[in-house]
Amino acid sequence: MAWLNSIWGGLSILAATFVSTAAIAYWNVSRGGAHHYFFDPKHNLHPSLKQEGGDFGQHAGRYQDLSKFAITISAAAIAFLVNTLINNQLASSPFGAKVAAIAPIACVFFSGSILCLILFVFLQTYFYEEYCHSPDHSSYTPLKYAISSSFGITGLIAFVIGFARLGIHLFG
Repeated sequence: MAWLNSIWGGLSILAATFVSTAAIAYWNVSRGGAHHYFFDPKHNLHPSLKQEGGDFGQHAGRYQDLSKFAITISAAAIAFLVNTLINNQLASSPFGAKVAAIAPIACVFFSGSILCLILFVFLQTYFYEEYCHSPDHSSYTPLKYAISSSFGITGLIAFVIGFARLGIHLFG
């Protein structure tokens, strides 16, 4: 169980989360035999779907705002942990000892959250721009969908795990 509290254990959890969410997302999108995925519902020609669907840009803004919020809070949590470790008075207190014990693994999850969410925002923007400039809107493949979605989901899961581990260790 000590392995799960190590930096390698945290990285392994993040890698397993990324790979499993990518596999699920890829399977979910490609199971119907589709070779590409539509960002904007209005481009889907399937007769059972409405053709007057909207643009993805509004949804992207909400996804990216949530990502920016989690990035900001994760960075603040890392700053809190580092500041607590550097502060000599708190380091000798029981609270400081608890922070020192959980800081490495919590920083792995918060750093992983930041990295994954930055990659999610970047890839989502890049793939959407590529999609918008594609003549037939077929550039967004199931693999691109799986990678982009996995970075977003893994980033949010890392964010939650980081705060859960921190809260349980400090106050549990």
